[in-house]
Amino acid sequence: MTISQNKILKIPVIDATPENIKPYGHVLGDDVSKPGLGIPFYQERVLEGENIYFTYRGIATFRTAKILPGYPPIIWLERHMHMTQMFIGLGQAPFIMVMAPPNHENGENLPTLNQVKALRFPAGYGLLLHLGTWHDFPIACDRSVVILTANSDEVVTALSQMQAPDEMNQGDVYKISLPKRLNYEIHLDVAN
Repeated sequence: MTISQNKILKIPVIDATPENIKPYGHVLGDDVSKPGLGIPFYQERVLEGENIYFTYRGIATFRTAKILPGYPPIIWLERHMHMTQMFIGLGQAPFIMVMAPPNHENGENLPTLNQVKALRFPAGYGLLLHLGTWHDFPIACDRSVVILTANSDEVVTALSQMQAPDEMNQGDVYKISLPKRLNYEIHLDVAN
């Protein structure tokens, strides 16, 4: 029997707001940002919002994924330096994102664990990550959730070419194992 020597970082799950998401990205919700874009068609019934600047290298790829309910330990975090990845929850179920702010401009190659947050997004909401935001894949809460993900083809290709779960630094994916690199795993405190 192997006993894990990993330390456990337990973090609360808190509701995402436009304010608390700022270190990680931009919340996408049930209103448009800065309405009033000057497109002359349908002005009596459409409020046009500003552009959402999804940045990527190569070919954009949009895909869906169905995430099954549960609160697994977080053992992977990754970042992208050439893409502002976007996740949007479809349907009626919320989802959780575990993230740490970008720190690459300080020359850091590992996330700052005391800045990791678990933010819960309501059904129908999403987020656009800043370049370099550390994140895990979305987590379903008590019900399955379908996520629409905006990616680059190079990220999807790099991830799908992996033969087994392992660290990687290819195709704009820098993914680390928290147990291997930092001797930690993250557990969500969903009691709040």
